[in-house]
Amino acid sequence: MPHLTDNPRYLCSELVNVLYEDRTGNVHQTTANLEDISAGSAELLLFDNILQLGSAISFCAKDHDMYGVVQSCEEDPILGWFARIRLDRPSRWSGRKFIPEHFLAMCSASEPEVHEFVPTRKR
Repeated sequence: MPHLTDNPRYLCSELVNVLYEDRTGNVHQTTANLEDISAGSAELLLFDNILQLGSAISFCAKDHDMYGVVQSCEEDPILGWFARIRLDRPSRWSGRKFIPEHFLAMCSASEPEVHEFVPTRKR
């Protein structure tokens, strides 16, 4: 699921505990995989089931509780449901809060980070 943002985006993989409300207000608990994280916008979580747009959601990653609202939920026929979460302002992520277990920075097209290695010959 592509997502463009002005904030740096990081791919990651971290199992998180999740609480969310369904459309009738009932609270459910599950585990999801945190797939994408960014400071100012949203999180991407992979679920087994669809989540309702606009539902309140919270998840815990490395002892940090984060709160937000489900912005979108798209199905991947093999993997499950990708839910994009808009985090509440006090819940916005930073590396000072926690770093997910598997963590990879994505380069933006406007600011490529190219590191070229040129081998040198020893004589």
